[in-house]
Amino acid sequence: MGNAGQPIDLRSDTVTKPTREMLDAMARADLGDDFFRDDPTVMAFEEEAADLLGLEAAMLVISGTMGNIVSCLAQSSRGESFIVESRAHIQINESGWPSTLAGLTPRPVTGTNGVISPQSLEEAIQDSRSRLGVPSSLLCLENTHNAAGGRVMTPAQIATLAGLAHTNGLRVHLDGARIFNASVALNAPVREFVRDVDTATFCLSKGLSCPLGAVVAGGADVVKEARRWRQVVGGGMRQAGIIAAAGQVALRTMVDRLQQDHENARLLASRLQAAGFDIDVQAVETNILFVKLPEHGFDPHLLHAGLIGRGVVVNPPRGGRVRLVIHRHVSKSDAMTAADLFIEAFHAAQGEDGSPDQRRVADGAAVY
Repeated sequence: MGNAGQPIDLRSDTVTKPTREMLDAMARADLGDDFFRDDPTVMAFEEEAADLLGLEAAMLVISGTMGNIVSCLAQSSRGESFIVESRAHIQINESGWPSTLAGLTPRPVTGTNGVISPQSLEEAIQDSRSRLGVPSSLLCLENTHNAAGGRVMTPAQIATLAGLAHTNGLRVHLDGARIFNASVALNAPVREFVRDVDTATFCLSKGLSCPLGAVVAGGADVVKEARRWRQVVGGGMRQAGIIAAAGQVALRTMVDRLQQDHENARLLASRLQAAGFDIDVQAVETNILFVKLPEHGFDPHLLHAGLIGRGVVVNPPRGGRVRLVIHRHVSKSDAMTAADLFIEAFHAAQGEDGSPDQRRVADGAAVY
């Protein structure tokens, strides 16, 4: 349990609750009808978000997944394909909308730490041009990369990949659900991460602590088209200023504090590494870390139950590892306590004489 006697919830940064300042802003928001484009709070928020990213226009949507959907629908057509890293959120965690809703075929490419190499991208583009292939019209990137452990793609890497895509006639969409984590991690303006892409999304409901919401941003024409697709998929809103008001507070007050999450994630990783777990602390760049688990002689279900019983809430282990996510409700003290309780639960799941055996650890791919 945490210091306040509450469970330490490490399932995701989506569990964050809005701040008092956000709730007050939501209660006081000046409202209109967003469909008729006369909700002043929404319009002011969209303008602020676009300016922050250095892009022409922005649009409020309900979720990051919706943002990805309408961005891709606005830039591709049925019967085409899109290139995506094989473990990207769009590929493994968004319920298959590319095929079911958009008629798009994914062309997954395995990257390193969530980043596709330029050579692999060029090969994928060439393969899509075969008469037996599905022509690619879009490249989708993710930053930070969830399944890679919150790893950051640098602006230079984005520029290289986007340049190759544009040279070959592809548009580029950036799933930037946690783009502010990337910005804080590299101490670089967020606009540097989106200057070379055609559309970008970011979430309000993760580390920024809003109760819901995400943003689509890009050129004025493509955002206008994405707004039409938002209506098609049921994302049209009315008095959406209550969402935008929380977003305004988030952009002004919640970005810089993400550094605390990163520091607490590294603290948690360091304590687990010191206990013998196979964790590369240097690879913990933001607020997400994965703990590898033994392949044999170990029951991950007992570990999960043991953590829950000790007041540490995590998602069930998958692919030979368990994901731990730090957010603003996890203090430095909570991170240290969570490490101690993790070690305790691990030993209970393996036996009193058990210890993390790095030779028996499975890499496994995350599926959440």
